[in-house]
Amino acid sequence: MIDARKRALAKTLSWRGAAIVLLGFVTYLLTNDIKTVTYVTLFYHTLQLVVFFLHERVWNHVKWGKTKGLFIQMTGLSGSGKTTLSRAVAKKLINEGYKVELMDGDEYRTELCRDLGFSKEDRNSNIRRLGFVGKVLARNNVIAIMATINPYEEIRKEIKELGPFVKTVYMECDLDTLISRDPKGLYRRALSGDIKNFTGISDPFECPEHPDLIINTADESLEESAERMYRFILKETDN
Repeated sequence: MIDARKRALAKTLSWRGAAIVLLGFVTYLLTNDIKTVTYVTLFYHTLQLVVFFLHERVWNHVKWGKTKGLFIQMTGLSGSGKTTLSRAVAKKLINEGYKVELMDGDEYRTELCRDLGFSKEDRNSNIRRLGFVGKVLARNNVIAIMATINPYEEIRKEIKELGPFVKTVYMECDLDTLISRDPKGLYRRALSGDIKNFTGISDPFECPEHPDLIINTADESLEESAERMYRFILKETDN
């Protein structure tokens, strides 16, 4: 939970009041003079406020350590490792103190986009809604990672135009590898015709033309991919 402004102000004032009382008490024990207590207390806290103000003004001009929000739109076929990689990267970022939101496509499908199907129009609407959420999060200095198939270049370009804070990460993986790592057999069922509108088989997947980062999960380990994406995000969020 976050303190409301009134509560935060009350805590600040009570802390400053306690400091004034303590300083006055110690000064009185040492000097046994009320006038000296008054002068010392007023001088010390006035000086402290001035120094704090100047200290904050200086740090406001220092760019080191500041970060900005970022919206990562991932794109890749089912089974390419989008969610797994996103979780690994999010964990590393959170451990370093960054604010991160993992936007899992399946989770958002059951909540925000439950009214949408799998036609091209509905898929684009799904990405468009998630794009709006990602934009709001990035605007509030959150690193938002959207782990979805995101198959069409048209909507990826539309999301990219939301601002320079949007970056595209392409999860590249060949079909043979995807089939071999598919425990539910979805690709085999799609190839046999049991599943309709399956991206990469009976529905198109358009490779991104100019992704900001390409990760080939068939050639890299999870640790290697996570480190590359982590370093990429740090570079993009560094002011």
